[in-house]
Amino acid sequence: MYAVIRFPNFILQAALRGFSELWSAPVALVDPAHTPPRLCAVTAAAHAQGVEVGLTPTQAQARCATLLIRPRSTERETTADEVVSQCVYGFSPHFEHTSPGLFTLELRGLAELKEAPPAALRRWADRLRSALETVELRGQIGLGPTPNLARHAAHSTLTDTCEIVTDPEAFVAALAVAALEPSPAVAAIIAQWGIRTVGELRALGMAAVTDRLGLEALSLFAAAATHTTRPLRLVKPAERFAETYDFEEPVETLEPVLFLLRRMVDQLALRLEPTGRVAGELRWQLKLESGVKLDRVITVPDPTRHADVLFRMLHTQLESVRTDAAVTGVSLTVHPGRPLTRQFSLFQTVLRDPGQLQETLGRLSALLGADRVGSPVRLAGRGHERDGFRLEPPDFEQLKTTEPARAALLQPIPWRRLRPAPETQVETARPTATSLPSENPRPVAVRGNVATGRLKITIGPWHASGRWWDPGAWSRAEWEVETTDGTALRLSHTATGWKVTDVLD
Repeated sequence: MYAVIRFPNFILQAALRGFSELWSAPVALVDPAHTPPRLCAVTAAAHAQGVEVGLTPTQAQARCATLLIRPRSTERETTADEVVSQCVYGFSPHFEHTSPGLFTLELRGLAELKEAPPAALRRWADRLRSALETVELRGQIGLGPTPNLARHAAHSTLTDTCEIVTDPEAFVAALAVAALEPSPAVAAIIAQWGIRTVGELRALGMAAVTDRLGLEALSLFAAAATHTTRPLRLVKPAERFAETYDFEEPVETLEPVLFLLRRMVDQLALRLEPTGRVAGELRWQLKLESGVKLDRVITVPDPTRHADVLFRMLHTQLESVRTDAAVTGVSLTVHPGRPLTRQFSLFQTVLRDPGQLQETLGRLSALLGADRVGSPVRLAGRGHERDGFRLEPPDFEQLKTTEPARAALLQPIPWRRLRPAPETQVETARPTATSLPSENPRPVAVRGNVATGRLKITIGPWHASGRWWDPGAWSRAEWEVETTDGTALRLSHTATGWKVTDVLD
């Protein structure tokens, strides 16, 4: 089974995406590539007042004084194609970008379509239509056993319905001849014959029609085939999330720019959601009337796709921007990333709202200057001076430790407990004249089954005792030592002698 999505008046939908309120107003697009410029698309409200495709802007405004004329934008058309590709990829990974505004999907391998059609197919198409409406695009969906039948079904249905071909022969026979897209000359000849439907044309026979119309008749009968299929030219959606818009007139205040950026952020957040990605970096660009392009990059401290958080960051940075010319266009690009996953220790904490912290830092930078906000870091060789430091942007993800380096023996590393603790012979240092009688003798060498040799590191003692209130009272002194051959041990000294309680493997 195949599905085809057709977007009627695609260039107009691309131009008005994000401005749904303009669909009910008289709007026309003019193609600046033509000389003289002529209208290439109009809304239904403009058509109702006599505005037709092909008129010049002057002729169109003479028929409708309230007509809003906008230039055609190939950038927005490319963006709309990318939006559709990213959207349909979540419904079927096997799809083809057949032409601008036309997509063909192969529905093989979809678990939800294992049920008996057409009920399952209609539910799938309704979900797809809802997803497209979320990104403000309206498409006609047709489903059929071949790509050709699905395309005919998409052209014959309405925007808010779905056409499913269950009887291919009857469906094709009922189509108008215009559905086969004949040339104007051939269409005029067929009309003179009195032929109105594809079924009437096929009844004449392909050989007889070819003798009279020539080779074009073969393409007409191929377009009317009910069993011919073809492999799709599969594509993958681009990993690009960008929105752009050019103002009709240059703007000199911040409010129109923020209004447009808010809509762009909302659209980009909706596009990120089905992909499971988040915004890791924002890049915005202002096109100025002087020809200069002002670029800025914002690194999102805690990657997210929440539109409110992203817009606050943009708003904070734009408040401190000053330009020497009016703004003619705005573009916003999101560099996607994976959501951060963290495994914290028992006493480790995280910032409650990293986005709010970034916004606060941005406001402080705007008030004090970027060189006066950050975390102080000592300068090498000047740490004792009053101004012997520099400020760095705070990084709460990779905090730098300032603790002095410790010997490997003091690091928090696991010990292997010996059960039962074997006894060992320990040579201790001779007491000096200044030694106290109660001091524990310091071990200087060991001899036993676990280790034998002189000790090069000796740390301790640590005293422990318990059950002092009964005859079973105990008391011991523990040492952590390392022999000259690198064996690390933990020794325990009690009234009965020395034992090795732990060893470091």
